[in-house]
Amino acid sequence: MKHIALRSKSMRAGDRPYTCPGLGDRLHEAFKSFQYGAAHKTKVTMHLTSDKYGKPHKKKSWAEIMDLFPENSIDFKVWDVCNLPENEWLKYLEDQGIKADLCWYKDTKHMHPNDFETAIEISKYLKNPVLLEPSELKMMDSKYVTVQWNSTDPARNISSLLIDNIHGDLKNKGYEVVDIGEDPTTPLSKLSKILYNAKYHIGVDSGLMHLAMMYKKFKDIIIYNKVGGFVSHHLVRAKKNGVKIVPV
Repeated sequence: MKHIALRSKSMRAGDRPYTCPGLGDRLHEAFKSFQYGAAHKTKVTMHLTSDKYGKPHKKKSWAEIMDLFPENSIDFKVWDVCNLPENEWLKYLEDQGIKADLCWYKDTKHMHPNDFETAIEISKYLKNPVLLEPSELKMMDSKYVTVQWNSTDPARNISSLLIDNIHGDLKNKGYEVVDIGEDPTTPLSKLSKILYNAKYHIGVDSGLMHLAMMYKKFKDIIIYNKVGGFVSHHLVRAKKNGVKIVPV
C-alpha cells in the first residue's frame, strides 16, 4: 500500500488552499495515483483534506470517479483538516499513523511558484500511461468523434462559428459528431464507454479532456486553445506527451 497526500495548498500562486475545485482536478488526481500504483504494482490510497470533498457535488463526483478504476487499485480517505502548510499536513497524517508522500511535477515546475521537489516526481508516470477500459464494454459500430466545448471557464471556450466549422468538416469526412458535454448529468461510466469507442476526442481544456486522456491515446485527442488565453499545466503536459493542441 502506498499513501499519497494530495497537496493542501495551491501550487500556482499565493497562500491559498487547493480544493480540487473542478472535475478535471479530481480525475487527474485519481489517474496519476493509479499510474503510480500500476508502475509499482501496489494499491494507492489518496489522502484528502476536507475542502476537497465536503460539498455534495464533490462527494458524488469522487464516488463516480472511483468506480472507473479497477477494484483494489486506488482509494481515498478524507481528513477533517484543511489549508495546512504541506509540512503540517504530512505531520498531521503521521500523527494518525499514516506515512504519506506528496507529488511534484518536474515537467511544469516553472509554472508553479509554490511547487517544490518531494518524494514522488509524478510527471514521469504520465508520459506513457496505462489506459483504462470501461466495465461491461460493448463495442459501438458507428464511426464517430466525441466533442466537448463548454468549459466552466469561459476563457477556455471558442467561438460558435469555429465550432460549426469543425463539426462541418468532421461530417464531410464521414464522422458522426457526439457532443459529450451537452448533458452534465450523464454518468462518467457512460461517457467512458463513448470516449473509448470514439475515433478521436476533440474539444477544449476541461474536465472531459482529462476523462478522454484516461481512455484514449494522446495522438487521438485534439484540443483547441485561445492564443493568449489561460494555459494550464495539464495542457502543457498534454502537448509534450503528444496531444495535438490547435491555437485559435
